[in-house]
Amino acid sequence: MKSSTYARKSQFAVGTLWVFEERVVQVDGPLSLQVVQVRDVASGELKPAPVHHLTLPSNAAQKAADPLTVPQNEWDRALTLARAFQPYVECRALPTRVTQAIALRHAITFRQVQRLRAQFQATHQTTALIRGKGGRPVGLRCLIQEVERLIQHVIAKHYACREPATKECIVERVRLICSRLSYPRPSRKTILARISEAQGYAMDRARHGAKSAKQVWEARPGMHQMSRPLEEVQIDHTLVDVLVVHEDGTVAGRPWLTLAIDVATRVVLGWYLTMDAPSSISVAMCLAHAMLPKPETQDDPELWPMYGKPLCVLLDNGKDFRSYALKRGCEQHGIELKWRPVRVPHYGAHIERLIGTFMTMVHSLPGTTFSNVKARGDYPSERRACLTLEDLRAWFVQKICRGYHARTHRSLGVPPLIAWERAFRQPDGTLRMPEVPLRPDDLRRDFYPFVFRRIQRTGVQLGQSRYWASALAPLVHPQRQVRVHYNKQNPSCVWIRADGDVLVEAVVVAGAALSHGRAVALTDQEQAYLDQKLLDGYETADAVEASARGRQRIKQSHGSGQGTARKSRPAARSDRKGDAARENQLALPALNRASVTFEVLEP
Repeated sequence: MKSSTYARKSQFAVGTLWVFEERVVQVDGPLSLQVVQVRDVASGELKPAPVHHLTLPSNAAQKAADPLTVPQNEWDRALTLARAFQPYVECRALPTRVTQAIALRHAITFRQVQRLRAQFQATHQTTALIRGKGGRPVGLRCLIQEVERLIQHVIAKHYACREPATKECIVERVRLICSRLSYPRPSRKTILARISEAQGYAMDRARHGAKSAKQVWEARPGMHQMSRPLEEVQIDHTLVDVLVVHEDGTVAGRPWLTLAIDVATRVVLGWYLTMDAPSSISVAMCLAHAMLPKPETQDDPELWPMYGKPLCVLLDNGKDFRSYALKRGCEQHGIELKWRPVRVPHYGAHIERLIGTFMTMVHSLPGTTFSNVKARGDYPSERRACLTLEDLRAWFVQKICRGYHARTHRSLGVPPLIAWERAFRQPDGTLRMPEVPLRPDDLRRDFYPFVFRRIQRTGVQLGQSRYWASALAPLVHPQRQVRVHYNKQNPSCVWIRADGDVLVEAVVVAGAALSHGRAVALTDQEQAYLDQKLLDGYETADAVEASARGRQRIKQSHGSGQGTARKSRPAARSDRKGDAARENQLALPALNRASVTFEVLEP
């Protein structure tokens, strides 16, 4: 009990430094067994402090926490002192002969040995005897409290906001206010240090918003993983960072890429590349490509051996992922649909990371737009573009099958191709084939959007077109409604679900879809000729309207009395002259129609 009491007194001895209420304080003396009086090192203010609220300064805590960072020479010295003090830890004081022997061995004074022994008694740890760096203790603040509060106020008001001032502005503002209030002006280094200390989640939330702050500071322990292939597939779209061209060399724009990744094996299970914006069609095409054996493997069966029906598909919350047809198509094939929580992008981290990998690859292609304007710089993307959409498709197939699938994945430790093959290999060496839909030909149409229409004698009306197939003749009925699946990218045909869940393909027989894709181009001469015709029409119509108004005014003037007519006729003539003057001012110069040439395009 005696040694315990002495240890407590040694810990809170007069003159020792502690941290109390985030301020560095020095013990001035005990007030009771549980309370000591402390003096603020910066302001000199005396205040009582419960001993259980006192904590070690950060430099002392760092000493005790990092013994492996101590140089070997310094560690040997501290260890020798600790072994010399260890036999006397329960004694009130070191014997004089022992103190003198330690002082002589380490070439220090008698008083230095006593101070070192007091430090060791406080923690009974070797690191307590490590000599610290010179200078002020870490966390020591020498500014008066008014200046400290002023700095925190300026940082909170002008730096921790969505329109933050620069650090130099904060420094200048603090120093100017201190001068006006007759406070000592802190140095630039001190103010910048206070700004650095304020960095954290709260600061980033105030400056960049909650979403950005969570991306940096929010803890996300654990890992989202699956135990077997096809247990979960993630799908998402992205705008490819490269420009493609038409066959004639004109720039077509940036295509859209839809990717599907198997979470368990990290393989690219399916994809779809198109110039159209993301839609339910893109999702249907990607899902069909993921579930069916790949058409790219016709010449090389081992090129892309991944296929199968997934148990669950995780999707974004976009409108294209919420279509009724997609939901019904997944229900038709026993696939569970899940959507990510709103504004939580890390729930789809696997597909997002995969998209980032391929977008980094396309930055090496001619015509790339890079990821942002700063990275693009003065690179002439439009002038350098030379890949067609088919070229880009062929490039992606090679990068997926002979690039990404063949490289070791950091999370798996093996390439995705090997992970996929091992997942379907039985312990006896035989292979277990993935499950595929029983009717592959109808798979894509099951995910196409649909509407209900009547089958009339003239066919099925959809939009401004009519569709017909000979198999629909027995189904003609004025009250019968059938489900019509369609593809906006291919309006030349639709698929009608007849009795027995049979899909009948009907082709367009009349309407706007017959001329779909036919480009009607006008030459410059034709456009000028048509513009002149329109202008002549405006001029003639304006002349007819002006003539009618003139006749109306003449009739009104003749229908009035004699005296009134004499007074009103000059005014009418004046109005007509004014109208004529205004018309002359607004009239456009006449065009020479003989100079207009045009060319009739052959149909």
